[in-house]
This record gives sequence, C-alpha cells and structure tokens, in this order.
Amino acid sequence: MNKTKQVWEKVSAMNIKATFTLGPINAESLIRDPKHLAFTLSRYKFAAKMLKECKHIIEIGCGEGIGVFTFLSETGADITAIDFDENQIKYATEYVLPLTNGRARFLCKDMIASPYKGRKADGLVCIDVIEHIHHRQEEDFFYNTVSCLKKGGIAVLGTPNKHADKYASARSRQGHINTFTPERLSSALKGYFSHVFLFSMNDEMVHTGFYNMAHYLIALCIR
Repeated sequence: MNKTKQVWEKVSAMNIKATFTLGPINAESLIRDPKHLAFTLSRYKFAAKMLKECKHIIEIGCGEGIGVFTFLSETGADITAIDFDENQIKYATEYVLPLTNGRARFLCKDMIASPYKGRKADGLVCIDVIEHIHHRQEEDFFYNTVSCLKKGGIAVLGTPNKHADKYASARSRQGHINTFTPERLSSALKGYFSHVFLFSMNDEMVHTGFYNMAHYLIALCIR
C-alpha cells in the first residue's frame, strides 16, 4: 500500500459510525439550489457565535432541525427547538434528535396561538420565519416568541429584505407573505427589546453595508 493511501485510511478511520438522511425541505435545497442551503447554514453560524455563552437556547421555527447541530457544536447550551409543522418536527425527532446527546428536544407548537410555558431561555433564535407570518398575526407571534426569553437574554432574528423581493424565487414569492424593510424590522423589534442591532447579509457575508442592497436582514437583540 502506498504512503498516501495509508495516511488517508487513518483519516477515514476517524469518521463517526453514523449516516444522516436530509428531510424533504433541505434535500430539495441541496439538490436544486445547494447555495441556498449554504446560506441558511451560514445564518445559523452567525446566530451560534452570538449565543456562544448561553445555557439554554430556544429556536422558534426550527423546521427540520438541522440548525440544532450548529448550536450543539458552537455552544454548551441545551436546545429547545419549536415549530408548528408536525411533519418537520416528526422528521427532526426521528433523524436529528438521536444525534444530539440528550442536549436537544423538539416541540410541535404554534407560537401565534399561545406562548411557550416551559423553561425560559437566555438565547433565542428565529431565522427565516417572520416572513411567513400573516401581518395580522405578526404582533401575537412577536409577543409570544419574545416571552420565551429571560430579561437580559439575547435574540437573533433573520428575514429576507423586502428590497430584494424582485430577485426572490417562485417558491419564496409563494411563501413570503410578510417581508420587512430594514426600517420596519428595526421599528417592530424595538417594541419588544431594549436594544436592536441590525446587520445586512449577502450570501454568507454578514456586514454593516447599505441596507437597500442587502438580500437578507439579521438582527441581534437584547431583551
């Protein structure tokens, strides 16, 4: 056996003995538009870095739950992941939960209807959710979501920029019924948080550039 292959076999032996099946939403992203999945994971990376010192993170709108892996890797927190889609929570419970070493749990709950009554968190994440909330239910959603967070807790919320609507995919146009301008997002969040720091995001890059040229908005908030 040549030296190169010997070294590579040692590296391969370090692989964990596990396989992982993507759910239909993330599988669709990977197959049809893999850069979109990369963008999503980069948003989770930003959120995890901001919440690195948190002990309990609640994610609202966790979908199929793969963002939980980033929080597990980057923080020492326990994770409560919530979504109102029964099918996505079923997937997360079957495929993601067994790989979380007891640090995560998944809950099917509609955060528009009522607040979460469990243990409050010092970290909160809500990525790619608020654009799907009907504008008449927006206040209920924000109120119930923020009520999960302790006083002084940190929240990261992300949503597409309304100024980029004309570049959205057909799938996005169908589902994004409540897009935000930077000004409206900042104003809405200031009603629930003591401090709101608004960033721009293009592809994987978080920056403080001209808001109107940003595809995505991401807010770092302190309750």
